[in-house]
Amino acid sequence: MHKLFHGHGGRTHTPSHVNKPLPEPLVDPDEGKTPIGELVIVPIQGRDLPNRERFGKQDPFILFKLGNVSKRSSTDVRGGQRPRWKDDQININMYESDAKDATSLYVTCLDEDHQKNDFIGNCVVNLAKVLDYGEHDGKLHPLFISGIACDGNTTIITSSWLC
Repeated sequence: MHKLFHGHGGRTHTPSHVNKPLPEPLVDPDEGKTPIGELVIVPIQGRDLPNRERFGKQDPFILFKLGNVSKRSSTDVRGGQRPRWKDDQININMYESDAKDATSLYVTCLDEDHQKNDFIGNCVVNLAKVLDYGEHDGKLHPLFISGIACDGNTTIITSSWLC
């Protein structure tokens, strides 16, 4: 039983923290789903990326989005227009119920800045081969800005597989 405290005037009261409701238990959104594997994405490098810096070199990183899951690579500090992501590996759990809706991996390349990250380019990776055959190795993905292909050989190279 909770202790009652004597307040002003000799009346008893219960401290406010005693009657606070308990927080809701954490619910795993993937609970009950049938896993089909883990999508492993390895960003390798960018080639001839558009430069978003006026002075110095840009600091590129990649944002990956599959369904409602978003994950990011590390930042290649001063990677400029030819970044390399060493030892990066992005893992996303795949479930049977999500597989038919998760055939496109959205890839966005950004320049990390203190104030606001600058958009470099984006592309969509078709995961049909990964889902059918288990891997999609060393593929070049051309980057686009507002739906228009960037100049030159502007690409992001990734490897991905399902395990």
